[in-house]
Amino acid sequence: MDNKEYKYDAFISYRHCELDKFVAENLHKILEKYELPKNIKKKLNIKNRTIKRVFRDQEELPLSSNLEDPIVDALNNSKYLIVICSPRLKDSLWCKKEIETFKKLRGRKNIFCVLIEGEPVDSFPEDLLTDDDNKTPVEPLAADVRGKNNKEVLRKIKSEKLRLIAPMYNLDYDDLRQRHKLRRQRRIINITIVVAIFSLLFALYTSLMLIKINNQQKKLKQHQAISLADKANDYLKVDSRYDAIKTSYEALTTFEGVKMPYTHEAEYALSEALGMYDIGFSYKAINELKTDGVVDYVKSSFDGKYGVIYDESENVTLFNTNSLKVIKSFKTNSSYMSEEALTFIGNDKLAFINEKGNISIVNTKDGKKIKEIKKDNYGYIALRGDKTGSYLTYTNQDTLFVYDVKNNKVINSIDTKDKYLKEIYYSDNSKYIFVFTTSKDFNFDQDEYVTMHVITSNNGKEINTESIQAGYVNGFVDKSDNAYIVFNNYLDQKMNSIILSYNYQDGIVNWSSTFENDWFDIINESYPEDTNDLIVSSYDNMLVISCNDGSVVESFNASSEVIEIYSFLNKELYLAFLSNGSVNYINMDTRKSIEYMGKYQLNIDEYIKVEQAENGFILAPKNENRIVLYELKKNNAAKKVDVEVKDYTKDDISLIDYDKLKEDYKVKNKSLVSKMFYDNKKQLLFVSYTNLDLAIYNVKDKKLITTVSKLGKAEQFYGKDSKGRIYLGDAYDSYILDEQYNKVGHIERLYQVNKNKLIVRDDNNNYYEFNIYSLDDMLDTAEKYLDK
Repeated sequence: MDNKEYKYDAFISYRHCELDKFVAENLHKILEKYELPKNIKKKLNIKNRTIKRVFRDQEELPLSSNLEDPIVDALNNSKYLIVICSPRLKDSLWCKKEIETFKKLRGRKNIFCVLIEGEPVDSFPEDLLTDDDNKTPVEPLAADVRGKNNKEVLRKIKSEKLRLIAPMYNLDYDDLRQRHKLRRQRRIINITIVVAIFSLLFALYTSLMLIKINNQQKKLKQHQAISLADKANDYLKVDSRYDAIKTSYEALTTFEGVKMPYTHEAEYALSEALGMYDIGFSYKAINELKTDGVVDYVKSSFDGKYGVIYDESENVTLFNTNSLKVIKSFKTNSSYMSEEALTFIGNDKLAFINEKGNISIVNTKDGKKIKEIKKDNYGYIALRGDKTGSYLTYTNQDTLFVYDVKNNKVINSIDTKDKYLKEIYYSDNSKYIFVFTTSKDFNFDQDEYVTMHVITSNNGKEINTESIQAGYVNGFVDKSDNAYIVFNNYLDQKMNSIILSYNYQDGIVNWSSTFENDWFDIINESYPEDTNDLIVSSYDNMLVISCNDGSVVESFNASSEVIEIYSFLNKELYLAFLSNGSVNYINMDTRKSIEYMGKYQLNIDEYIKVEQAENGFILAPKNENRIVLYELKKNNAAKKVDVEVKDYTKDDISLIDYDKLKEDYKVKNKSLVSKMFYDNKKQLLFVSYTNLDLAIYNVKDKKLITTVSKLGKAEQFYGKDSKGRIYLGDAYDSYILDEQYNKVGHIERLYQVNKNKLIVRDDNNNYYEFNIYSLDDMLDTAEKYLDK
């Protein structure tokens, strides 16, 4: 009998492959945690843990002629060798060395095999398949843990461990297994007795805990619902209406498979997100279109029905502006893309430079390819389509092409080898093309010039040219056979803007005006026949310019950068969109620029682009992967009605009565009171504070009922509905309080409440009647919206 004290009970030898390593790691843990049954330990006179330590090298060591000292030392100090066997084992010279070394040290009887994959003849080491004379075949002591997956293999390791442990202690495997079975049975009996003793106590404890857990779960669900409502309000603050509706709907129904409890916060969030009582008073975010990458460029067709986006994922996305539904996406190549690389041709075609450097022309209705104009030597760099859908002008490095879209042919090509293209524009009737170039022989010591080439569209012939001392072309307007062009220059660290009036019929310059220290990048015209002005912008400054002589008619300052200006058709009014979300009306009758508060509810911190859609505006937020559609949101169920105008001021509490009421009702924070008013039956007194809190008192006993925090500005009681809900607010914003005085809704321009009807008014004192919507009505509306 071997009485030597060993440092390791066993040494595990294995290939460092995925399955081999998995088995070795788990076998290592199981062996070191193993305890022999107490009666066997007593019989063998074992007092401490049975298997104390197992050696398993962590890393595959490089092969050398001699085993490394630590491994030799570990083998020398290990009583048994356990070999993890698979068809891969025979390929490991390192494992072979370990087996040979151990066999010399301890003999083959102390070597056990664990079969994890393949058949024994293919997986067991050759040294263990024959006796020491290598003549007679023998079958090594082995445990079979083969399985279909890791889970099954691990289960077999746990059941086969005794096949390895038994011979380590000169025990019979079946006897050891039976002892384990008896120990397990005794353990089950003991556990059953303990369970029986504590069952009654546990049942009582469980009942109490279930009540407590149920209450905690209710609170957790309520907190979750309120958190979702807050999240929905946050979405609405950044004009993500879809996400706001979806999140508030989930807060009132089911979130991630869990039924949510009702909360008034969630009802208010859903009411706000849906805007059920809107009558089209203001432009609001209706929908958004998300892209894979940050939006670089967005353009709309001439009629505003279609739009196109290029984003940083190198996708061109064609979409419908009414629904923001994607019609089709196309893959491009960033090396070919710029803002000039995509254009509408009329309203029914889109052209863009595709990933091959060719020009794809597709139908805007379905995105199907109409034509592909293939490149010659170079990819195309810019293209511009006209409003009528007749022509496409495009360039590569050497040539400018005028392309007849209807007849699918190039009308003319113009050599541009010695020129840099700056811009391409069309006259409104598409009869003329204006191409702006600069010379490639530009000398930094000389002034830079831009040349305007006037080309007739029907034959592509150049008829006139004009040179302007400038470096950039930033805007073009065609008005009454005259082109008005914005040029910019940067010389000697000074900026200058030039506006040129050019009669392209006669080929003469009418006038040219230079503006020092300005950089105009937007130009638009006035449309009414009795006006003859232009409007230009330089960052946050706007100038109205006379078309007659280029003189400044009026100037206006904005609160942030101007990103687009639109003109009205019937009056000399301009609409200026600013990067901070403000929108200014410029009225040339009054010579004033005012921000129309509330009319345009653009809530994102910064915008980079605005395009006109068929029924509203599309704006691109800065550094975001989405565009947002803003429209005059209107509930079509509203019915226009005639109402008798009511004078609400006659019910106002006199200011001289405020001090007495404050004392009688023991009103707190008296100095912060901004308004006091009764309900229509004088059963409730409402005290509104400057911090937008609202205190509600019972008139009968003059006791405080509740305080609604951060309700909003409240100055007038408008009535109650048949459910007892209260409606109050001011001339612009009103709020719905439920029977427990919780804020559950918001209404713009509320005028009157008649049982189950609401009446609201617009800017022109038109009145509209709504049915009062229940929570079920709103949930149904939200569900239909989300299904779309």
